[in-house]
Amino acid sequence: METDAAGNRIRRGGASGFPSTRFGGDCPKLIVHQAFGSPGQIFAETVVTPQDAQFVVLGRTVEGLRSGYLDRPHRTALLIGFDTTYAKEIVYGDGLTGVAAREPVEIGPSCRLCERLGCISRAHPPLTRPLGLDEMVRCVSAFDFQ
Repeated sequence: METDAAGNRIRRGGASGFPSTRFGGDCPKLIVHQAFGSPGQIFAETVVTPQDAQFVVLGRTVEGLRSGYLDRPHRTALLIGFDTTYAKEIVYGDGLTGVAAREPVEIGPSCRLCERLGCISRAHPPLTRPLGLDEMVRCVSAFDFQ
């Protein structure tokens, strides 16, 4: 997948089992969005989908051509993902699986379709659940739902 700095998807390849949507933004927890903070650096982490499928994802920015010296570079970020069974075969998979590995990041297709509770990265309430509006209760997410 390729995205721009605003989170718009430019290109997307096929990935069976990886959550994606036809319209709207992707999950804000994906590492591809963090890649814009450190251009050129490669980020790697393990993610788990709502269907409990685990993937290793790599994110990195790439710069396009400039038309002049003073022009800003056209910077996009790439996300490459693969099943965790292949993690031992690449150098970026070291430390992502096994006993010393961090917990996988729980991702979803997009905020509007994700039903994970307590997500601090949530930008929109889910369309599939009613909002739980209670003025006496404060939750981690800005959008509490039932």
